[in-house]
Amino acid sequence: MSDVTVNPDEAAQRARQLIEAELNAKVDAVRDLVTATNDADEAERRWNDANAAHERAWQAALSAGWSEKDLRATGARGPGQKTRRPRVRTTPARSSADASTASTEE
Repeated sequence: MSDVTVNPDEAAQRARQLIEAELNAKVDAVRDLVTATNDADEAERRWNDANAAHERAWQAALSAGWSEKDLRATGARGPGQKTRRPRVRTTPARSSADASTASTEE
């Protein structure tokens, strides 16, 4: 048995604080989720608007007499085409001098 007497009102208050802290954390998580959802929806809307503008500009250039080949030669990307990203080397390039040294050392 415990010799310490616990005040029921103080225990209830601590319990209420614990429940409120957990509830507040849950509510904050929903707030963050809805904010991120709204941001994603807005970004998707801007993406769709930009793609539509790109399509209109591409068609206008074709109507102005440009061929698709010539437009691509200018560096323009056609609608729906992905942007090319430069390949990243994962290992350092060896010079021909390094290669010849390596072959004579073996």
